[in-house]
Amino acid sequence: MRVATFNVKHGENGAGRVDLRRLSSACAGLSADVLAIQEVDRFARRTHFRDEMRIIARATGLQATFGEAARKKWRSYGNVLLARGPITDVEVVKLPRPSGGEPRVAIVARVDVGGIGLSVGATHLSFRKGEGAAQLAVLLDALADRDGPRLLMGDLNIGPDLVVPAVTAAGYTVAPTEATFPASAPRTRIDFVAVSGLEIVGASTPTVGTSDHLPIVADLLVP
Repeated sequence: MRVATFNVKHGENGAGRVDLRRLSSACAGLSADVLAIQEVDRFARRTHFRDEMRIIARATGLQATFGEAARKKWRSYGNVLLARGPITDVEVVKLPRPSGGEPRVAIVARVDVGGIGLSVGATHLSFRKGEGAAQLAVLLDALADRDGPRLLMGDLNIGPDLVVPAVTAAGYTVAPTEATFPASAPRTRIDFVAVSGLEIVGASTPTVGTSDHLPIVADLLVP
């Protein structure tokens, strides 16, 4: 099974221009069975009033569910979880923001791929100091209430010095990858895939030519 997480920066191509065709190609090229996407617009002016969730789902051939973090009239912004199989028991968890920053959410759901059932958490955490770690703890608690195996993916906006101890203590293994941000010259690792009850057999951060993040792709086995 292949999984991936990718902060797409609403389809910006790295040069300040939205390119939805390149976004589609990049997401399809990950060849993921389970895919977490962050910074997705639906019907916003800056993305030509298009529904990026539908665009990505069509390009990848995956089923999709949306986790809305913010809304203004008909426009919404948030995260998408996609899978090559049914997505059920979906909960959009509102995450704490003690500093009053940008609203953040996590999608927690059951995903079935090829007869393998997973509990998945997909999120985009705060970059504000102290907030991301607290939000990660809430997501880990939400996943702990779900049956395993478990998969956590997303742009966590905090480094491995905080992420790895927290998820390891909760029984997860972090996919070993290089830095993911900024895409043009990566120097920090803030995007993660972590698993519990699954084996990571490979991981990479491919260059896909869009966004300011590199995606993480991981190949998994059920032991």
